[in-house]
Amino acid sequence: MENKDRERDALTIGIGCYGANAVAAVMSAVMGAELAGRGSIGGFAVLAVLDEDDAFQHTSVQRGGVSGLKILDAWQSAKTAAIISSGPDRPEPLVQFLPGQSGVGLVAGHRLPNSLNEGGVPVNRAVLQLLERGQAPQDAIDHVLNAEPEMDAGLIALSAQGVIGWANTRRVARRPDIGVATKIEADRGFALLLNSIFSNHASCAELARCLGDLAWGALNGTQEAHGFLRLDEPVALRPAEQDRVHIDVRGSIVALETANRALLSGQHAFRSVVYGAPQVLCDGKPIGHAATELYARIDEGVAYPSERLVERTMIVRRG
Repeated sequence: MENKDRERDALTIGIGCYGANAVAAVMSAVMGAELAGRGSIGGFAVLAVLDEDDAFQHTSVQRGGVSGLKILDAWQSAKTAAIISSGPDRPEPLVQFLPGQSGVGLVAGHRLPNSLNEGGVPVNRAVLQLLERGQAPQDAIDHVLNAEPEMDAGLIALSAQGVIGWANTRRVARRPDIGVATKIEADRGFALLLNSIFSNHASCAELARCLGDLAWGALNGTQEAHGFLRLDEPVALRPAEQDRVHIDVRGSIVALETANRALLSGQHAFRSVVYGAPQVLCDGKPIGHAATELYARIDEGVAYPSERLVERTMIVRRG
């Protein structure tokens, strides 16, 4: 029973980003996990930033995932951001899982990142204390986690100067269900850790790479192997021999073809519109395949987008 409780309490995803679009990048990665993954995801979430004055700010929800977060417009310019998320109803205060300090940095992670070390200090806070003393993020994480190799934790640290460090303990690194993605350049970068988030079409390691594409695309403003498509306006369904998705250059869905004739009439409260990796076309030219389903309210053959962003979004796998 104790092991089951431990797994239920463990947190499944954390990401930290530095760069001009850091908030959009961390949001994109976790939304991607909610779309593509199965498991303990889409419940509680904490977003933390160092704002333009390097002040530590945070917001959180117990249920609803990243779509439920209330983000101030001023935070969109933050260059340092992190999210930690998992299933719902975790112990308050939720910021214990993602501590930060103004002018110093943020510490995210996964599994049990607030586990106590031998001195009775949560390891995420122990790393933050070392950052405050001027230690580099990677050195701080290595110092703390090397002293606790069998602790069930992985950590990501970001300094206010844009330096990123990350590591899993030896215990977590042995797990078969972990994923890691990271990419760091001179003025931007991210590190992502996940566990126990499963996909029908990808391993945890492959899922992490997909989420890394979403983060890097938002952070760098580039088109990566995976990206988002969104149903922003009502779209009429067209009968076809196979499902297909038509988009414009911005990634907005402009037409939907379906082989499910039942969707062309009547009312359907919340249905899968396209399924089975349908082809995606932009201006009539194939660009890839959908990696997730699209759900919508359907009324007499017209698909209406949901108010929640995550519910009107799907992932495309280009190529």
